[in-house]
Amino acid sequence: MLPHAETFEYRLLIPHDARAVQVARASIRAALTAHGIRELTGRAELLAGEMLTNSIVHTTSTAELTLAWSQWESLRLAVRDTGARTPAIRTTMRPFDSDGRGLRILQTLADRWGYTPLHRDLYGEESKTVWCEISRRVPAAWA
Repeated sequence: MLPHAETFEYRLLIPHDARAVQVARASIRAALTAHGIRELTGRAELLAGEMLTNSIVHTTSTAELTLAWSQWESLRLAVRDTGARTPAIRTTMRPFDSDGRGLRILQTLADRWGYTPLHRDLYGEESKTVWCEISRRVPAAWA
């Protein structure tokens, strides 16, 4: 049995710049390695990268990435941005479409995922948080 990692939470402000996804992935890798749960790094980097890319593509604002390990041995990744658009999984995909797979990847590789609309923040902007949770249990699609 793997040792129990202490709970933690990190927040990273993500500029509206595609290069920031790489920085966020490196930050996730560093945090998970430091806390002894490196086995989640690949999935966490991929899922956070998908959520951040969606934020960059569909909004014009900065985003906030939260990475939190709970006492229930679950890693929660959340991306908050000022996009008010409801995330939806595309129902039709053509083999050569270059977009539209991010939420399907979340659905397949996360234990749970969803979004929370945040109506009118402190600055009067509509916003939302897209989140997912993963555990040490490896989904069949990742194995």
